[in-house]
Amino acid sequence: MNFGLEEVEPFLKHLSSSILDSGFNQDEINTIQSEINTMKEDNEVKEIGTFDVIYKGQPTKIRIQAEIHIEDVDKEVVLYMFSIQELVDIIDEEMLKTEDEREF
Repeated sequence: MNFGLEEVEPFLKHLSSSILDSGFNQDEINTIQSEINTMKEDNEVKEIGTFDVIYKGQPTKIRIQAEIHIEDVDKEVVLYMFSIQELVDIIDEEMLKTEDEREF
């Protein structure tokens, strides 16, 4: 799913508060945003990092990669999140919900 730059932080906060027992802290979210902001090339892909989270009481990791698409002055971000399959499936569902909500 393509996110506008302003949508990345609310989505990560949503995952942290509703899906994960312990998710991304503000410093990590700021780091993710900063890394994305340094990306300047259309279709550029960047490894953002691996983050420790707690899901269903179990420590796990989420690895994030970002790809940007630039059209005129608009920059959109595709977030790729890698983790255990169950968590990846839920993150995908949340991305689809976010996309559906955006269309109304």
